[in-house]
Amino acid sequence: MYILSQIFAIISTILLGLSYFAKSKRKIMLLCVFYCLFYALHYLFLGAITGMVMTLISMGRNIWFYLVAKKGGENSYFSLILFIIVAIVGVIFTYYDYFSIISMIGNVISTYSVWQSRVFRYRILAILVSICFLIYAVSISSIFAIITEIFLLFLEILSLIKYRKEE
Repeated sequence: MYILSQIFAIISTILLGLSYFAKSKRKIMLLCVFYCLFYALHYLFLGAITGMVMTLISMGRNIWFYLVAKKGGENSYFSLILFIIVAIVGVIFTYYDYFSIISMIGNVISTYSVWQSRVFRYRILAILVSICFLIYAVSISSIFAIITEIFLLFLEILSLIKYRKEE
């Protein structure tokens, strides 16, 4: 099971890394949907239920936001608040320790980052999200998740530098 979790983590890392270099919100959202699917499986095989639930909530949120973006619309405040409430309820039912709350905070920051429409802000907030999930990965003693989050932090910083140079 651990090897399978690592395979899913590798696939998810590649997908999320690609999202940081995507130029449109629609592409970012689509890549994030598939990232979440594989990362939820990663958490499932590690037995990290809160992480899995937060990731599945993120996947549902990303599908919702992707469909709205695909239709050319903007996400409402209602959708932002709805997914924040769902994350809070999710952590209430899966609470294990204080690190569960850090996972939820990462989810809430991530929700805001993909809800809003500024790509630069998305990249900045992605760094905070990775820090939250790095802490969570340490708490569940997942070596590969720790390596993944460090790698993602590197990609996020790189994409931020690239984006700034392009402006």
